[in-house]
Amino acid sequence: MTPILRNFFAPPVFRVTTMLLFALVIAAPAQAVDVFVVEAKGVDLPVGQKLDGSKMLKLDVGQRVSLVTADGRTIKLKGPSSAAPAPEGEAGGNDVVNSLKGLISARAADTTSAGTIRNGGATFTQPSPWLVEILNNGDRCLLGGTKTILWREDHPSAANTLEITPVDHSWAANAAWPAGSDRLSLPENLKLNDGQAYLVSLDGAAVTLTIHVIPEGVKSDAAKVAWMIEVGCESQAKAFLDVIH
Repeated sequence: MTPILRNFFAPPVFRVTTMLLFALVIAAPAQAVDVFVVEAKGVDLPVGQKLDGSKMLKLDVGQRVSLVTADGRTIKLKGPSSAAPAPEGEAGGNDVVNSLKGLISARAADTTSAGTIRNGGATFTQPSPWLVEILNNGDRCLLGGTKTILWREDHPSAANTLEITPVDHSWAANAAWPAGSDRLSLPENLKLNDGQAYLVSLDGAAVTLTIHVIPEGVKSDAAKVAWMIEVGCESQAKAFLDVIH
């Protein structure tokens, strides 16, 4: 019996060390995963609000939210539900860039399979992710707190007349687009608002652009790309992936 008793009752130092390690494990705080609200329907969650992904988010019938995480994941929740959107310990894969490129391809396939072609079916390659392309219909993303720069692929030798107006025609702004330039910066007092659709025309040829502003609080590159993909700014997302890859 004696040997069994010696094995069962560990020396006092061993017991204290074991209890200390156990206490440290229990005391270690769960690492929060930041998630950002891209869209919310029927629930009071402002676009851009940062949430702790490890905290419970309760949604009732008819409520739904679209979220992106700091590591570039997209999360969609629909009520009734009560769950943590990004529980501690769940993280994206190591190859974030390829995962996001795959998401762009999946979104393109999903929209075209339903007979809907994003951006009027046009394809273009942007020289910079934060330029607002103005020759094709579609969604455009702006980075909060930065200057808005319009861009067109062509840059003819003659000047053009640019006009911008909301779709409700509540106001209109006009400017000359300089000859030989593919870019035009908007003045500080002309702000394009999140969620607003605008008619943008050059010499009378108009397109409709819907603006999405990525809040300044969305810091990580992966979250910005995921945001752009979620709201339909695929061309800008591709350009940004080329920059960060």
